[in-house]
Formats: sequence, C-alpha cells, structure tokens
Amino acid sequence: MISRTGISDDPLERQRLVIVADRLGERPMIDDLRQRYPNWSVSACETYLLAIADLLRRSARVVLACIDPTLHQLDSAVAGLRMAAGPDTKLVLCCTPTSEPIARRVADYGADDYVIYPLDADELDAALGYSRVGMQRSGMLPLVPGASMEELNMLGVALSSMDGKPIELIEKFAELIREALSARGATVVVQGAVATSGDAFTKPVLSASLSSEGNVIGQLTVAEKSEGPYTPADVDKLSHYAGIVSHVLRAASRHRQWRELAVTDECSGMPNRRYLLNRLDDVLVRAKEDHFPVTLLLFDVDDFKSYNDTFGHDAGDEIIRVIGELFRRNCREQDVVARYGGDEFAVIFWDTEGPRAAGSTHPGCALDVLERFKEALQSYKFDTLDASQQAKITVSGGLATYPWDASDRQALLKRADEALLAAKRAGKNRIFTIG
Repeated sequence: MISRTGISDDPLERQRLVIVADRLGERPMIDDLRQRYPNWSVSACETYLLAIADLLRRSARVVLACIDPTLHQLDSAVAGLRMAAGPDTKLVLCCTPTSEPIARRVADYGADDYVIYPLDADELDAALGYSRVGMQRSGMLPLVPGASMEELNMLGVALSSMDGKPIELIEKFAELIREALSARGATVVVQGAVATSGDAFTKPVLSASLSSEGNVIGQLTVAEKSEGPYTPADVDKLSHYAGIVSHVLRAASRHRQWRELAVTDECSGMPNRRYLLNRLDDVLVRAKEDHFPVTLLLFDVDDFKSYNDTFGHDAGDEIIRVIGELFRRNCREQDVVARYGGDEFAVIFWDTEGPRAAGSTHPGCALDVLERFKEALQSYKFDTLDASQQAKITVSGGLATYPWDASDRQALLKRADEALLAAKRAGKNRIFTIG
C-alpha cells in the first residue's frame, strides 16, 4: 500500500537497506551488511541516479550512500537521494577518512549522519538506527530446548563479552556448558585456546564439534554428570549449544575484524585518525585524574606532493609506510603513533610512571624521539626513489602539551596544528613548540 507521499505503509517494506555507489573497498559491502542485518533486505545501486529511480518506486528504511570525491555535483546527488527517499528514510553517508571533510559538507544537503570506512560495527548500528535487542527472538540465535533461566542469564553474560578478549568469551562458555549439563567439568577448545570450568578431566563423556564456514574450529567436551548418567536430552542440548557457540564465535571474530579495520590505516597499517582521537580522549581523562602531562605532535612530509608527481603514487605510499614504521621504532612503548590523514601523522607522548611536577619539560622526550627518527630517515634507502632523492625527505611538525598549552583534545590539536603551520612558514624541516 502506497501513501499519498509515495512512501510505502507496509512495515516489511520499510526494512529495506539500499547501498549506493559502493566502491570504497576491495570487495562490495553488501555481503557483510546482509550478515550483520539478517532481518533487513539489503540491495545495492551502482549510481546515485539509479538509486534515486529505485527509491521513487520503492521506499527503504535506510539508504547508505558511499561518497565518491570525483563525482560532479555531489551535493545535488545527495539532495536528490533525500528527495526520492522521503523524510522518514534514514540517509547515511559513507566515506574514507580522507573524504571526511567532503562528507561533512555534503551532509548538509539532506543526510542524517555519516560513517567512516572501514566500518565500525557499533557506529554503523547507531547511524542506521539498528537495535540488537531481541536477537534471539528474531532467529539470530537458535533456542536451546529445556534451557533454564540461569543458563539464559549466563548466555547473556557470555554475549556481553564478545568485544573482549577471545579467551574471556570461551571461559564463559565453558562455565555455561558445565551449568547447562550439570557436569563435573566442561572444556571449550577453539583453535589452540583452551578454557575449563569445574574439575579437570582427561576422558570426556560427551563432546560436540564447533565449526565455521564448514571447517571444524574447536570442540565442546564434558566430564561425567554430577548425578546419574546423561540422557538423550542432554546430548541434544550439547549439540544445540555447539551451534550457538559456533555462531557467536564467528560473529565475535567478524566483529573484531571490522573493529580492527575501522581503526587501521589501509596504506600504512598504522592506527588511523579515528583511533588517534579516541585514544587521545582516554589518555587526557587519565592525565586529568593523575595529574601528568600529555604532549601531542603533529607532523607531515615536506613537499610530499612532489614525490607523488615525480616518482608516482607507489613512491608516495612507500614514504608513508616507512615514515610510520621508523617513527614507531623510535618511540617508547606507550606512545601512540597514527596516520592522521594524507601525509600527516600524529603522536601522543605520555608517561605511565605517574604525575610530574609543575613546570616539567615534557616535550623534551618528544624532541629526543624526533632526533632519533630523523637520523633513521636520512639513512633509509627507499626502493622507489633514485639516489639523488634518498636523503632529501624531511618533515615539519608542531608540539603542544596538556595542561600548559590546552585543556582538552580539540584545543590541543588546534595548538599543535598552529605550531606545525608556523614550522612550515619558517622554512620547513623543523619542529616548533607552542610559545
């Protein structure tokens, strides 16, 4: 049934997710999105024009439009999507970190939000308005016959550990299996990781295999029952739990991969801007509580565009990778080195040993690292550069320190960027500190 506005009134029709112009990754996102949102109908349109025509015929709950910076009149295309989708459809843009300024600008033409590729699963859920409450009722997890309230509570606790360490998740499953079968002991083995609950045992009485995509990845085993023998119903229950554990382990693995991709720069393999900003927030919170300084360095490659233009983008990619690797090697273990965007990098210097006295010269450690890094950079032999260019790569940077130069993340970034611009104006190949 179609309303006067052209939007379908059928609640099932409103569960449609449309992906537009998906060319951000090496493989289409549609398969991953179908797995993540099994209750939605996920389809794709190659261009904005095809998506507009599709939305005029059929409504959708969500439109996920990928940003192509080379597309002419991108703002008009986004506005067209909004007009065709109608006011009740959620329009979310998807962009790479380097295209974030473009996404932020064109979002004003009718988008509700934007997300950054690679996609963070939780951020994507929030942007699309997807709730995971009631997953078991919707069929994502099979129901276990005869499961007690205690078992369901323990299953809920296990599911809440999906974001944690894998060993913590299988430890909770071992406890759940022992409780569910009233066993003296239970063991979960997953690809070399082992967790046992209750008594240790060497001769299992019952077992069930764990699988993923047709491959056996582990096993559930239980010792003798606390009282009496196991029944056919117990065997059936163990089989059901093997299915649930397999499903959750696959989902947890996929979630960790999505989360890692979401905070990793594809070219350099380093943490990206998203990770840097989140980590800086965490460190500043700790610094405020424990009263220690935090120094932020922003630096970029001098005349980086000339290397791309002269030697090609392979040379540019090598320079980015090498600079990130060399800086990481010369930093302390706790310092955070990230690719901030383009040829720009960011480093968080902080101290784990506790508070320092007021007036401490905290940037000193950063300058020591920079000296070691510059020496390593000058001696490095790049595969894609000729001999005349090998030792000519230089960087310029700016340093700002909490709490003396700024009191929060945004102000600290701004002050470090001001120092970086001052270093550029002063002739490049130098590091400036605020003041």
